[in-house]
Order: sequence, then structure tokens, then C-alpha cells
Amino acid sequence: MNSVRFGIACAVGLACSAQANLIINGSFEDSSLNPGGSWSVLGGGDSSIDGWTTVGGGVDYFGTYITASDGLHSIDINNLTPHGGIAQSFATNAGWVYSVEFDMSANMVGGPTPKIMRVNAAGAFSDFEFDYVAAGSTQLDPAWERMSWTFTATGSSTQLWFEGISDGVFGAALDNVVVTAVTPTPGALTGFAAMGLLGSRRRRG
Repeated sequence: MNSVRFGIACAVGLACSAQANLIINGSFEDSSLNPGGSWSVLGGGDSSIDGWTTVGGGVDYFGTYITASDGLHSIDINNLTPHGGIAQSFATNAGWVYSVEFDMSANMVGGPTPKIMRVNAAGAFSDFEFDYVAAGSTQLDPAWERMSWTFTATGSSTQLWFEGISDGVFGAALDNVVVTAVTPTPGALTGFAAMGLLGSRRRRG
């Protein structure tokens, strides 16, 4: 019986850990900066936002300039120059599949539209578009949209990178980033529990 309980406990533990957010400060709330009702301009290589490092041309760190989807802060992925970005590295298991979810809107003060943001990880990428005109986005109601993507890790550490693809200084907006492990799958977890049961039966025999 103890073996069965141990197997089930391991399976439950793996399921719980698989659902934990692997990203630090996914809503950009923790920072040494306080942009207030405006924004702070961050060039490439800036680590003022806890857990994150800006890349390329950097980003604009929004305060309450536009309403965030979670908390008070969000990111305009373009800086004073286009093609900025922000990145974070986290521990992964090679061969495991990971889910990336995030809220996307736009700095709707200026064009172009749609805004395009590229998500990169483990040598793979995907582009996401947000048409702020069609969505009726305003600073008070940016009409955030939940996006999702998956990638397969190739090593023990993976860098997740959000990159602005649109031209101009008014880019896609980003908030509420969550990364979770998709594998081990529920079938694999059932297998762990079954192994515990099998071990118990063998001992009884």
C-alpha cells in the first residue's frame, strides 16, 4: 500500500510542478523603475525589470499609460527604434514540450497596424498579429487578447524571447507571460502510478 501511495504522490507532484509558471515576473510588476502614468525607455541589455533582459533596440516599460492586462505594468516591444525585445532564460528538460501563453495588445497611439510580435525559443519561432483598429483598442481598454504557443526544449536551459517585428516606434504590447511544462503527459503520469502499484504487487508476491 505504501508503494501505491508513493507512486501516486510522485505522479501528483509531477502534475503540480508541470503547471507551475517557469517565468519570473511574467507580468513585469517587479522593477527598480516606476514609470507611473507614463513609460520608461529601456535600451538593449537593460535588466531593470526583474528576471528579464532587454534585447535589440530595447522596449518601452509602461506604467498606467495603457491599462495592463494583469497588474499595473506592461511592455511596448518596440522602443524609439523598431525591432526591440525582451528575454528570459529558465530551466528546461531536453525533449519536453512547453506551453507559452501571453496577453497581446498594441501601443495604439500610432501605426502601423497590425502590430507583429515574434516569439522565439529553442531555435523555433512564431509570429503573432494584433490589429488594434479592428479590436477598437484604447488606452483605457486595450482589448488584450490571450495568445498561446508551444516549443520543444533542446537543452537544460532555454531563452524565451519576445521580439518586435513591426516598423515604427509604436509596437505590440505584451503582458502576463506564463510558461508551463506540457510533458510529462497525463498518460506518463498514469504510468508512474501504475509502476507504484506493480511494485506493491511484486512485494506481496
